[in-house]
Amino acid sequence: MFLTKRSSNWTKASDVCSNSWKFLGGTAPDRLAVLDAVWNKEIGRLGAHCSLLGVDKGFILVKPTSSAAASELALRSSVLVKSLNKYFKRPWIKAIKTATSI
Repeated sequence: MFLTKRSSNWTKASDVCSNSWKFLGGTAPDRLAVLDAVWNKEIGRLGAHCSLLGVDKGFILVKPTSSAAASELALRSSVLVKSLNKYFKRPWIKAIKTATSI
């Protein structure tokens, strides 16, 4: 009874890969590395007031420190999306969302 292996203890490699893919919001890790590298360059001085939280299905989640920063981010979001997508072969960033708490 205690010496038999249960099949539920074993995890297939394909399950791990598919679960980690879902954990990243459907975004490839190489895309996240490029996004992290160019985020501060493209956002400029506003980067001191906005922190990049993550990506959720093509939407970038950003936490602004104040309502003024959130307003500025909302005004510049379409330009930022275009400038961030130019670093990738295919554009995958849809929009920028602000998050108050995560």
